[in-house]
Amino acid sequence: MTEKEKLNRVEQCYRSLLARGRKIDKLFAGNPNECGFHFPPQIIARAYADYFSSPKYRPDPKGLRAAREAIARYYGDHSAVVDPSNIMLTSGTSESFFWLFSLLTQPGDEILTPCPSYPLFYHIAKLAHVRLVPYRLVEEKKWAIDLVDLRKKTTPRTRAIVLISPHNPTGMVASREELLTLTEWANAKGLALISDEVFSEFYFGDGDFPRLIFVAKPDLCFTLNGISKMFALPALKLGWIAVSGEKKRVEQVIDELETTADTFLSVHTPIQKALPLLFAEGREFVSNYVREVGNRRNLCLDILSSSPDIKIISPAGGFYLTAKVTKPLPISDPKGVPLGEEAFVIRLLDEESIFVHPGYFYDSEEGIHFVISFLHPEEMLRSSLQKIRTFISRL
Repeated sequence: MTEKEKLNRVEQCYRSLLARGRKIDKLFAGNPNECGFHFPPQIIARAYADYFSSPKYRPDPKGLRAAREAIARYYGDHSAVVDPSNIMLTSGTSESFFWLFSLLTQPGDEILTPCPSYPLFYHIAKLAHVRLVPYRLVEEKKWAIDLVDLRKKTTPRTRAIVLISPHNPTGMVASREELLTLTEWANAKGLALISDEVFSEFYFGDGDFPRLIFVAKPDLCFTLNGISKMFALPALKLGWIAVSGEKKRVEQVIDELETTADTFLSVHTPIQKALPLLFAEGREFVSNYVREVGNRRNLCLDILSSSPDIKIISPAGGFYLTAKVTKPLPISDPKGVPLGEEAFVIRLLDEESIFVHPGYFYDSEEGIHFVISFLHPEEMLRSSLQKIRTFISRL
């Protein structure tokens, strides 16, 4: 099989257009720096200067105590109690997931993950030799967790449930009721909960963000976050795992995670030393950043929801929204066979030079969906989304 044949048809079309000199607007960026969001460089410079004025290396497998205490204070400010001794620093959330998949399973064991879902999980699971079993999010119920389906998918080989809230790519935020019911099931079955909260700062609902460890009492919970999204610092590669639950279970997994961390010592020391200052002096930046992302979200909703051919479930959090094309599309191959979602995305690429992700990239295979990020500058969003709306109307 050639390299070209390994590519999906959407990517083949995109590369072909680039080769012909076409400028393409890609609407799925998850990197805030690409979209104009940058943490104040003067704060970064001062934070790093502290390390380089006295560049000592005394690693702690869990991460420097001062950094872990800063994270614990962050949770305390959000009404959640986390012991600094039960926080592990990682070089990002992907590493956090790999460590946890490896910790909690033996080859062939299963972990429940939401569907739709971010495709990176499957690559991590392959490395950890674990099987991912999807549980359904129900679009008709604002992408709510299908708890009946989740219970049905739980087997004797199930070891953990992954919760992504705010969710990528739907923007769903699990309700208090969902969190309580999910925790009740996990506790009854002896399952760990892995709560990915990397988009928690970007909550657009009423009141406070419903955080799992504040709302419920899981017997064993791993709360994941980091500075990539929170502070718009993806290049500095700092994430964390906050472990909570029953004392004996927490002590056991912390001990095992510490052994893993000591094996690699993967986290960059200067960013660990810098973290307390980022939390202390980055609040104004984060506030403005979140407000601007919310404004861009609202712009997307205004433009797309004005089309009778597009159904939008307002994302309650995160950077992404998943839109459904409700108009029957006359897209077909030469034999008249409907091609559906893939053909829609390819025609949009070819005719309007706009690249959106099809829903099937995230294992959403019912109907025709497209996924966009609302991180992009307003001018780009306004122009591209108006073109999408017009494109659909004339199909």
